[in-house]
Amino acid sequence: MQNFGMTSKTFEDKNFIGDHPPIMMPGILSGGSHVSGTVVGIVTASGKYVQLDSAASDGSQTAAAILYGDLDASAEDEPGVFMNHGEAIDHYLTWPEGISDSQKAAAIAQLKTVNIYVK
Repeated sequence: MQNFGMTSKTFEDKNFIGDHPPIMMPGILSGGSHVSGTVVGIVTASGKYVQLDSAASDGSQTAAAILYGDLDASAEDEPGVFMNHGEAIDHYLTWPEGISDSQKAAAIAQLKTVNIYVK
């Protein structure tokens, strides 16, 4: 069994996952402490996941996945697990502070293009 360099962590998960079986993939979270269900983008230059930032122009402005499990990457990058396909319940997702309704709608459309369906 591959461990992808990850360690076991205990967390209380918000049940943001819908009925469709999810596909989870490992990745690296950079910057900040985030809760399970945080919508993330991928920085093009590094390939690392960061919280969605609609004002950015480094790749993180495009919603690409959802963080699974609470993770603190404020001191250094941390390995994590990300939902890359499945169904998510909007009420339990964590969006960036101050995101507008139109930015959120655009992010939901972006998630749909990678087969994450927000309901």
